[in-house]
Amino acid sequence: MMTIMLIDDDVPMLEYVAYLLESIDLELKLVASASSSGQALEAFHDTLPDLVVIDIGLPGMDGLELAEAFRITKPEVRLIFLTCYEDFQYSKRAFQLEADDYLIKDELSPEQLKAGLSKAVSRFRSREELLERYSFRQAIERNKEVLRQSFLKQLLSPGGSDTDQMLLLGERLGISWKLPYFRQGFIHIDAAALTERYGYGDVPLIHFAANNIAMELSEGPAAITPILTEEMGIYLIWNVSDPDASYQPLLDFMESLCEKAEQYLKIKARGFYSTRTVLLQQFDTVYKTLSECRDDGFYETDRDTEAVTAVGPRADFLQTTDRKGDKERAMLSLALEEGNAAWIDMAVNLWTQYAASERLLPRLVKEICGNFVRQMAFESNGVIDSSFFLWLGQAVHIDEAARLTKRELRNLWRQHTLAPVPAQGKDIRLQAIDQFLDEHADQMITSLDMAEHLHLNASYFSRYFKKLAGVNFTDYVNQYKINMAIAMLSRRNETVENVAYTLGFSDRAYFSKVFKKYSGKSPSEYKVSFCMEAEE
Repeated sequence: MMTIMLIDDDVPMLEYVAYLLESIDLELKLVASASSSGQALEAFHDTLPDLVVIDIGLPGMDGLELAEAFRITKPEVRLIFLTCYEDFQYSKRAFQLEADDYLIKDELSPEQLKAGLSKAVSRFRSREELLERYSFRQAIERNKEVLRQSFLKQLLSPGGSDTDQMLLLGERLGISWKLPYFRQGFIHIDAAALTERYGYGDVPLIHFAANNIAMELSEGPAAITPILTEEMGIYLIWNVSDPDASYQPLLDFMESLCEKAEQYLKIKARGFYSTRTVLLQQFDTVYKTLSECRDDGFYETDRDTEAVTAVGPRADFLQTTDRKGDKERAMLSLALEEGNAAWIDMAVNLWTQYAASERLLPRLVKEICGNFVRQMAFESNGVIDSSFFLWLGQAVHIDEAARLTKRELRNLWRQHTLAPVPAQGKDIRLQAIDQFLDEHADQMITSLDMAEHLHLNASYFSRYFKKLAGVNFTDYVNQYKINMAIAMLSRRNETVENVAYTLGFSDRAYFSKVFKKYSGKSPSEYKVSFCMEAEE
């Protein structure tokens, strides 16, 4: 049975609509009624009804704003609006919210209410069926991707399989290879750039989304097959007729995929390809070369401008070193002892500069970076996300490895050093925002950034946040950062410059201006007064 909720600040009207519901022959269960926007929000989140009949003219947060909030929590909820009079602007916004009906209270009859509810019920059930079909298709697509990965493993198995059988299996998976030769490459997604925008938990989803872009591009004239893998990102297989054919279609495909990934997903990707063209029987030899050579451009200086790179010949690296990063480890210990995050950048930069000057084997460079993180986790009693080590190991450039390492070290440093803002008694939605601000304490977060993180419309988020917190988002963030700054400045050896740097302020002057606005004192004045109080 579908559920319904009624909202109207006119209690007699609320009772009248509930009375009409009892006389209407529809399988609807009334699960909540509310006479204010506050009650409505709480009741909606408690019951999550399928249908809502709501008065537009509520005081405070009106019915249209409430409906927008409901849609965020439960996008499939159906809406019927009540109003005392016809108003074009109201009806226009109701239409934009895909309302099922817009009823005038004075003209409300059982027949009108039943017609509106019937329409809403029908649309809700249609949407449910559509979602079920979509979920089923998604499950099929995920299963198909697993089968394609299994297909790739069979291609790479020692000795391979019967060629005809492999081609037949490919046909069943929608992979039609009619030509004799194959070229291969892969798309690497920069994990450092990705985790600056998304969490580690989102990485598989973003990779899946990038692969979907590759699948759409594969419908073009070039017979290029993308397969999502854990080890090699998006692996690309190009079926060609002539071993001397131009590589341009493959390059165009990879460049387009990298551009679209940045445009739609806001991530950086790089393409790598082999210049060897082989028959299906030698397929595994090229894959092995690409896998072994993926780090060969680890120290290239033009990595940021070159979207697609040919792999080979093998690069020469220093295979071993006596230096184990002891000096850098001491710097990281100082970062914790002195509460100074600047030591983190200094330590990682010193190590990567040495590695680049010696052209140290990339695997050793990443191994030492991982040890830096393990040491700080031990000394700070912090928690590391295990995914860090996976993505560090797959980094293809020293800059990517350095940025990943710095980010994880800063997270551990913040866990140890920054005093958390008390959250007791705070709205759970504000606590979620506080958590995001903690995780990005070294950045200047705007309302646009926050809205994007919460998957909300930016203008709606700004209005909604001010109602929730009582201040605009910029003031909230600045006050939050200044509270953190006050906790940091309370340490005897802390400097104003380091606090400003740690909290993402562009310079000391701007930091001082913001600090005085929200605390009433300049950072230096606060530092002096705190030291005097401590001595007393």
